[in-house]
Amino acid sequence: MNLFDPGEIGELPVPNRGVFRPVRTRFVDDGLATDELAAHLEARAAGGAGLVVGPAQMLVHPSASGAAFIDAYDADAIPGLSAVVDAVHESGSRIIGQLTHTGAESRGDWEMQAQLAPSASPSDAAYEMPKTMTTADVESVLDGFATAAENLGAAGFDGVELAAGPFSVLRQFLSPRYNARTDEYGGEWDGRARFVNEALAAVADRTDGPVGLHLSLAELEYGGYEFGDVPDILGAVEGFDYLSCTVGTRATYNQTHAGVSVSPPEMLEPIATAVDRVDVPVVGRLPYTTVDDAPDLFDAGVEFVSFTRQLLADAETLSKAAAGERYDRCIQCNQKCLEGVYGHAHGGHVECVVNPRTGRETELPALSELSPAALPQRILVVGGGPAGTRFAAVAAERGLDVTLREARSGLGGQLTDAAQGPLEPFEWAAADLRAAVEAAGVQVELDAPVSAADVEPSWDAVVVATGADAPVIPDDEYEGSVVNAFDLLAASGGAGLEGRGERSEGDAVEIGDDVLLFDDNRWVITVQAGLILLDRAESVEMVSTDHYPAFRTEQPNLPGFVAALQGRGATFTGNRALDEVAADGTVTLRNTLTGETETRSPDTVVVVGRRRASEELYLELDRRRDDVYRIGDAVSPRKLDRAYYDGESLARRL
Repeated sequence: MNLFDPGEIGELPVPNRGVFRPVRTRFVDDGLATDELAAHLEARAAGGAGLVVGPAQMLVHPSASGAAFIDAYDADAIPGLSAVVDAVHESGSRIIGQLTHTGAESRGDWEMQAQLAPSASPSDAAYEMPKTMTTADVESVLDGFATAAENLGAAGFDGVELAAGPFSVLRQFLSPRYNARTDEYGGEWDGRARFVNEALAAVADRTDGPVGLHLSLAELEYGGYEFGDVPDILGAVEGFDYLSCTVGTRATYNQTHAGVSVSPPEMLEPIATAVDRVDVPVVGRLPYTTVDDAPDLFDAGVEFVSFTRQLLADAETLSKAAAGERYDRCIQCNQKCLEGVYGHAHGGHVECVVNPRTGRETELPALSELSPAALPQRILVVGGGPAGTRFAAVAAERGLDVTLREARSGLGGQLTDAAQGPLEPFEWAAADLRAAVEAAGVQVELDAPVSAADVEPSWDAVVVATGADAPVIPDDEYEGSVVNAFDLLAASGGAGLEGRGERSEGDAVEIGDDVLLFDDNRWVITVQAGLILLDRAESVEMVSTDHYPAFRTEQPNLPGFVAALQGRGATFTGNRALDEVAADGTVTLRNTLTGETETRSPDTVVVVGRRRASEELYLELDRRRDDVYRIGDAVSPRKLDRAYYDGESLARRL
């Protein structure tokens, strides 16, 4: 079976076997679909996905809550959903809408209502104790499934999928952790599956297309059902035309959406078990499904392969793969796809670090559709980090004559420096940027440092992408010896989480047995430094002015990092500032809440500071000429997404 072969789900023909799975976007306005949502899904359809499932988690009843969800039970949602369907169909793809009720995995404080659930068993992801559903509640929610399915049919969807994964009361009814009922909807598997079966039947009565079930094969929560329960679950649930496999709950999304901080759950064997228990098509995925994973999933017996974050990283992944072309890879960072939605960061909607167009589809045309530059220009780019390389590749694709000069012997800049330990997948981004530069025909000059005097007047424009300088630990701030964490990282060959790369001792930096690390960075570099130190020291105390170190790391990644550090013996001291390192090495810490001080006598003090923009070249050139720009960390050190965005934005408009 090939990913690009046509397939069928029930009587629904599907152009190929690549599926774009539902992803929460927050492109919702008062429960209604938006133009941004239609453009977002259309881009994945145009990029080669034969089937789009979504929008994600449309609600079936007013008792469910969530500002990011569409009120599919409301007929007012039909026009906006029709626009979504039309956009996907115009690209030649099929679309199946996903319905859910959030149950215990949300909260009703905005709506000022109790959350309904099988039992009074709260989710670890929500602080509210839910209300046990009465018989009347059960019947009302079942009616909501039927009404919502009818609305999806009116909007033109090709089928309906019921979510029994994260954010789902259906899964909660199946779960021994969430369902402690003693009536006909509780007890053994047949009782716990009754509500799911009734919901499937109610939807099937109101839709002409296939009805699918999106099922978590294991909850990964204490007391929840496990992979070994899959045969029993599928023996009790009936009435679906296809099965889509996922894993976990809302409370375990740091595992189910495993990124750079944790190893993902193994899913191939459970999926193969599910395939053996059903006689309908199975849609399978891995935590980070890539095109290269498709053969293994087909070998496990699936008929369709679902993608999510890879199609956020490059919406044209499938069409490019079909043509044998290169595509940009997801780097598993969780910084925008999850943090933007769950953490309400970055404007509160889905985006992608390595693809500035994701989430901006109505603002930015696809790179493949960009018009050539209006005027021929010779452009010098100084700096081969992510901002400089992204600019160079996109600008050259638009027909500009681009020369890139990099002081080092290779491209990648601080992206390459960061790609060690837990951030090892960042090297994929560096490799993709290098490949894009080469494919675009950029003239690259390595080992070529640039001063203002080196920049000839003949250039039409100069783009400064010199990045940021590592922090300097000032001698006058601490009397005693302090190790700069950036020196430690530079000396390391990549200490990290289990399975995340080789470890080296980094002997160029001397470290004692008893180490105190002070986190003045608040992001993942603190984790990297801590993991390196745990390889070399007998004890590591990590001190932070926050409650715990690396506090500003993305919430999907932070639990895994904390577990890795504590699992290897690091101790955390929160709400403390590093006031002094005396000449004899004595450390004075100040409690930021009470003002009280305490001392330590470690063998080594390591400080993780913050970088500053390397802006000298830009400022000098700016005094000399008008046509000079700066991008990325040369403006201000920020996360990787801004480097991509700055570089691509400038290349689009020159």
